[in-house]
Amino acid sequence: AINLNLINKNPTLNIKLPKISQKEVTALTREEQKKIENYCLKSHRRNYLGIILCLYTGIRIGELLALSWDDIDFNKKLLYIRKTVYSIKKDNQYKMVIDKPKTIKSNRVIPIPDKLLKLLTSSKKNSKSKYVITTNKNKMVETRSYQRSFKSILNKCNIKQYSFHSLRHTFATRALEIGVDIKTLSELLGHTDVNITLNRYVHSLFQYKIQEMDRISELL
Repeated sequence: AINLNLINKNPTLNIKLPKISQKEVTALTREEQKKIENYCLKSHRRNYLGIILCLYTGIRIGELLALSWDDIDFNKKLLYIRKTVYSIKKDNQYKMVIDKPKTIKSNRVIPIPDKLLKLLTSSKKNSKSKYVITTNKNKMVETRSYQRSFKSILNKCNIKQYSFHSLRHTFATRALEIGVDIKTLSELLGHTDVNITLNRYVHSLFQYKIQEMDRISELL
């Protein structure tokens, strides 16, 4: 309107935006993570591989459940995140909708470590579905159903209740603990801006700073 000379002043300039409160990041402790890993790896349920995948790639639940075998390049050891899935309620029924990833940056490629590749290879041999995580009828698993499976695992491992998204936070926290640089971590998580990663994991970064300061003090 200003460019077309319809108004002389931009009325939106005086708008005060509300402050954004950052949600507290909750991550599993190393002991809790190890308990869950042991339980999932010893279980005969192939779908529990998804929990391990989230812990070691940081992918979101929608990205995990939308994952098909053709999204994995076993030769190049690469995992392609190019779609996500979410539930919508229609006529009192939940329906799964496959869509593009959350943002452009969410469309990403994640290198697969050898140990994880071995688990995926073994799972693929026994799979009759195009999806990595499947129902008994070889169809896509509904998000709420998989979240319930995770809560069941927490109960059986005698661990307090965490949200499924805590697996993503756990991946990021462990990465920072071992010294992964923030830019690389941001790209692995599919954040649109490195500042999102910095702001979200400032607590974990502070712990890293303490370690680095201790190393510097050794020069005294």
